[in-house]
Amino acid sequence: MPRRRFVLRYRGDGPKPEADVERVRRLPEATMVDESSGRMMLVESDEGPLRELVESLPDWVAAPEQRIPVPDTRKRVKRPPG
Repeated sequence: MPRRRFVLRYRGDGPKPEADVERVRRLPEATMVDESSGRMMLVESDEGPLRELVESLPDWVAAPEQRIPVPDTRKRVKRPPG
Protein backbone atom coordinates (compact mmCIF):
# COMPACT_ATOMS: atom_id res chain seq x y z
CA MET A 1 0.00 0.00 0.00
CA PRO A 2 1.50 3.42 -0.90
CA ARG A 3 2.33 6.01 1.74
CA ARG A 4 -0.23 8.76 2.11
CA ARG A 5 -0.65 11.81 4.28
CA PHE A 6 -3.10 11.78 7.16
CA VAL A 7 -4.36 14.49 9.49
CA LEU A 8 -4.50 13.27 13.08
CA ARG A 9 -6.70 15.32 15.42
CA TYR A 10 -6.89 15.12 19.19
CA ARG A 11 -10.48 15.51 20.38
CA GLY A 12 -9.87 15.27 24.13
CA ASP A 13 -9.60 18.06 26.68
CA GLY A 14 -6.48 20.20 26.79
CA PRO A 15 -3.42 19.93 24.58
CA LYS A 16 -2.52 16.72 22.77
CA PRO A 17 -0.79 14.23 25.09
CA GLU A 18 2.95 14.19 24.49
CA ALA A 19 3.07 10.42 25.10
CA ASP A 20 0.63 9.88 22.21
CA VAL A 21 2.64 12.17 19.94
CA GLU A 22 5.77 10.21 20.80
CA ARG A 23 4.05 6.91 19.88
CA VAL A 24 3.20 8.34 16.45
CA ARG A 25 6.80 9.57 16.00
CA ARG A 26 8.14 6.10 16.85
CA LEU A 27 5.94 4.33 14.31
CA PRO A 28 8.54 2.95 11.84
CA GLU A 29 6.37 3.48 8.77
CA ALA A 30 5.47 7.09 9.67
CA THR A 31 7.08 10.47 9.01
CA MET A 32 5.90 13.50 10.98
CA VAL A 33 5.33 16.23 8.38
CA ASP A 34 3.90 18.95 10.66
CA GLU A 35 2.81 19.21 14.26
CA SER A 36 2.68 22.99 14.67
CA SER A 37 -1.06 22.97 15.45
CA GLY A 38 -2.02 22.52 19.09
CA ARG A 39 -4.42 19.64 18.45
CA MET A 40 -3.45 18.25 15.04
CA MET A 41 -0.57 16.56 13.26
CA LEU A 42 0.15 15.82 9.61
CA VAL A 43 1.72 12.39 9.20
CA GLU A 44 2.89 10.52 6.11
CA SER A 45 2.52 6.77 6.55
CA ASP A 46 1.17 3.49 5.29
CA GLU A 47 -2.52 3.47 6.17
CA GLY A 48 -2.75 0.13 8.00
CA PRO A 49 -0.17 0.61 10.76
CA LEU A 50 -1.21 4.21 11.35
CA ARG A 51 -4.91 3.29 11.61
CA GLU A 52 -4.08 0.53 14.11
CA LEU A 53 -2.13 2.98 16.24
CA VAL A 54 -4.80 5.70 16.12
CA GLU A 55 -7.51 3.18 17.09
CA SER A 56 -5.48 2.34 20.21
CA LEU A 57 -5.14 6.01 21.21
CA PRO A 58 -8.13 7.45 23.08
CA ASP A 59 -9.64 10.70 21.73
CA TRP A 60 -7.73 10.65 18.42
CA VAL A 61 -9.15 10.50 14.90
CA ALA A 62 -7.35 10.21 11.55
CA ALA A 63 -8.46 11.27 8.08
CA PRO A 64 -6.65 11.30 4.74
CA GLU A 65 -5.28 14.71 3.79
CA GLN A 66 -7.47 16.47 1.26
CA ARG A 67 -6.00 18.96 -1.16
CA ILE A 68 -8.22 21.67 -2.54
CA PRO A 69 -6.85 23.53 -5.56
CA VAL A 70 -6.83 27.30 -5.37
CA PRO A 71 -9.04 28.72 -8.13
CA ASP A 72 -7.46 30.92 -10.78
CA THR A 73 -9.14 34.30 -10.27
CA ARG A 74 -7.18 36.25 -12.88
CA LYS A 75 -9.36 38.23 -15.26
CA ARG A 76 -9.40 37.03 -18.85
CA VAL A 77 -10.60 38.50 -22.12
CA LYS A 78 -13.71 36.65 -23.34
CA ARG A 79 -13.18 37.64 -26.99
CA PRO A 80 -10.26 39.26 -28.74
CA PRO A 81 -10.93 42.90 -29.71
CA GLY A 82 -12.10 43.64 -33.12
